[in-house]
Amino acid sequence: MKGDIGNMGSVAQRQADWQRWIKLAPGLVVSAASLALLLWNVEWDRFWVALRSADYRWLLLSFLALMGAVALKVQRWQMLLLPAKRTSPPNVFYGISIGYLVNTVLPGRLGELARASLLARMESINVMTVLSTVAVDRTLDLVVLALLLAIVLPMAALPDWVARSGLLVGAGGLVLLLFCLLIAYPKGRGIFLRGLSSLPSFPGKPAIEKWADALCLGVEGLKGAGPMTRVVANSVVIWLVTVLMFYFGQLAFHLEVPLWAAMLVTATTSMGMVVPSSPGYMGVFHYLVVLSMMAFGETKEASLGYALVIHLTMTLSLGLMGVFSLWRCGLPLMGWQESPATAAVPHPLR
Repeated sequence: MKGDIGNMGSVAQRQADWQRWIKLAPGLVVSAASLALLLWNVEWDRFWVALRSADYRWLLLSFLALMGAVALKVQRWQMLLLPAKRTSPPNVFYGISIGYLVNTVLPGRLGELARASLLARMESINVMTVLSTVAVDRTLDLVVLALLLAIVLPMAALPDWVARSGLLVGAGGLVLLLFCLLIAYPKGRGIFLRGLSSLPSFPGKPAIEKWADALCLGVEGLKGAGPMTRVVANSVVIWLVTVLMFYFGQLAFHLEVPLWAAMLVTATTSMGMVVPSSPGYMGVFHYLVVLSMMAFGETKEASLGYALVIHLTMTLSLGLMGVFSLWRCGLPLMGWQESPATAAVPHPLR
């Protein structure tokens, strides 16, 4: 009997391992393909010259711009959460930082789920409400990034498929934003909830209706001209500061490309994160940076050095923020996955 139970456990474990590999496979394939394209025909002597001749002091300004963008993201998430609760800035910062860390080490953009789960526990807010603010947060990003891409496209020699893909993602983000605006107001919310309740009964419908109520509360941060203007303005500034982060990296590598190139890198790499990839966006991020730089006539070798260093700067900075936040909250890396009944409660701060 014990042997049978052990065999069943072993089979279940193997099945779970296979399922994890199946989930990882698309991202690993895309990352491997990106790396293969990236490293094809690289003149390594020129690559090492680019690394040796770079002025790494500019990376300090890149780091400061990155921290400024994070601070602005904390402010924006607080604004979106305000209808549900006035949240603590440290707790919002910890949630965002741990989300970045999870996205770096795990596939599938689980960081978005991690930050929502953690903040919901720290602030005692319905997790679906917090998740809906995360969805609004990311939708605003897509719309602003699509705008940046549209501005810079006439000046860049990008492949058509890159331009079309980026604008298509941005159009999808705009549709989602309009839907969020619709249900942020009582009339639109009523239409949405009545339409949902009028559907024929099906398994899970009560839970979906409950989640829909939480979703409507989560988008209320967009209600009103004043809040909407502040959130949109904040989003625009976030990405302009991020453009500066990439631009200072360009200066470090003496890349003879305009500020528009940094805008293109910002748009393509950030929108490209919707593509499956390995943890940390290895390969995909670097390929899109090099593609963007070459669209402005820069060499592949200098662009590759720039891509590697700016990615390392971002990964180390955000990773250390995440580790610090885990330590400050007294959580292991996967602590956000535990159920509320068994989880170690993060230490909320005020």
